[in-house]
Amino acid sequence: MLDPNVLEQRDNSRTAVVMRALLLTPVAAVMLGLLAFSITFLPSSFVAVTILTLGGIPAAIEAVNALRDLRATPKETRGQVERLWTKARYLFVGRVDYMLVNRKLFEVNAITRAELQVGDEVVIQHWPHTHIVISLARPPADPRR
Repeated sequence: MLDPNVLEQRDNSRTAVVMRALLLTPVAAVMLGLLAFSITFLPSSFVAVTILTLGGIPAAIEAVNALRDLRATPKETRGQVERLWTKARYLFVGRVDYMLVNRKLFEVNAITRAELQVGDEVVIQHWPHTHIVISLARPPADPRR
């Protein structure tokens, strides 16, 4: 029987962590390698150093977070929704919905975003470093009320 409190359930969340690690680790390694090489030719390589820094360091941070999640166990976060918003994806292709709970940022699907409001209580099971959602639910109603 389906739980009416569950708003989002992702059975492939572990696969998303693995894919993120497999994609970002080589990209970050190549970009940081090129950055190290470009630094040796400063100041003539200033543009390359700037571009590789802006792309390589964030990619490396995300790769490390994904690699840390490969050995981690999922965590649970309970709290109120502090903020909900939607943004365009890279090059304005598609949309992505975000939710902020306990100062942690989570990407949620559009249906979940539509069902939630700021101030709603939620329980989120997620990977601790990448914050990839495993399940998102409203807490069960208090039977004493």
